[in-house]
Amino acid sequence: MKNYLNISHILICLALQGVGYALTKDPFIGAIAGIFFFAGREISQTEYRNIEASPSKLRKDMSVFGGLNPKYWTLKAFLADLTIPSLIVITIAIILQIL
Repeated sequence: MKNYLNISHILICLALQGVGYALTKDPFIGAIAGIFFFAGREISQTEYRNIEASPSKLRKDMSVFGGLNPKYWTLKAFLADLTIPSLIVITIAIILQIL
């Protein structure tokens, strides 16, 4: 079974959360920054997979929402690169908000 835990993405999300918390004292600001950073990254990588799968291999032939097409998302991209780091920083933000 593949390892679906991407430590680097978790660490970068935590670092962004820490910076956001240090600057604003709001744990959700940094968590949102990390989540959107990796969401944008994964959407753009999905766009490239979509372009490579097209017959012309040109960006102009891809739909506007090509990066959101679930056909071109991989399980690793969805779980390890986006969902798991997002859940971790949201959980930490909730805990910090309660404390």
